[in-house]
Amino acid sequence: MGDSHLGHVVPAWKERGAGNDWLKAGFHIERTYGELPLRIVDGERELARFDDIRCAYSPEVDVNVYDAFVVFGMHFSFTALAKTYEKFRSDEHERGEGSYLLSPAAHAAMRQDLYAGSKAMRVIDALRLKTSKQVYYVQQPLPLEWVLDRTEDHLRFFRDLAGSRDLSVFVAHYYDQLAQLQAGGVRVLAQPVATLGRPGFTQGRFGFADTADLSPDSPYSKGDYFHMNAEYGGLVVEQLLELSTAVNDGDLNETA
Repeated sequence: MGDSHLGHVVPAWKERGAGNDWLKAGFHIERTYGELPLRIVDGERELARFDDIRCAYSPEVDVNVYDAFVVFGMHFSFTALAKTYEKFRSDEHERGEGSYLLSPAAHAAMRQDLYAGSKAMRVIDALRLKTSKQVYYVQQPLPLEWVLDRTEDHLRFFRDLAGSRDLSVFVAHYYDQLAQLQAGGVRVLAQPVATLGRPGFTQGRFGFADTADLSPDSPYSKGDYFHMNAEYGGLVVEQLLELSTAVNDGDLNETA
């Protein structure tokens, strides 16, 4: 289950998973144009419903069909935290002149609420409440490095953050959230090491956007710093295949 970040995974899965008849997957993807609310069901019985997560197709996740569940992206991200930098800062930060200055405790509470309320966490919580099967989370890709060179108002928050020592603090906060997720029993599949750039960012060559395409409607011109390409998707699928092979005794035979 996931959002547009499954766009780089689905084609690679279909290509690399071909021939592995014992390994099957069902994809349940949130779409901006989707009209069907995501539902977790037990046969005909509805266990959980997410009216703000809309699928164009396959909205029902039957807990009886799958041996394990994999959640992709869905706003449990470094970007979500970085976007708070312009408005909410703590007096422990180098730049403490944000619109709202919070105590360290209040800032920590804000971070917890940010991730606890993410679509990913709500889906994960529902799955763990309704089934004892293993739930995995695939890390949402870090933003592409080239966003640091952009000066448009809706993109410059990364540049502002990266221009201070606060960047390393925020990156540490984000990885702490992933560690808490893992400690809570959710297996986290980290972003492939080969794709990492400077701390907090992804190498530009793994982006869906072509930095050489400056046409007005290109993903790069529109500032798409978050979607990845087929090469990145292939690396994630390799992780999933390694995971499934390692637990081929029945722990993970199908993924959702």
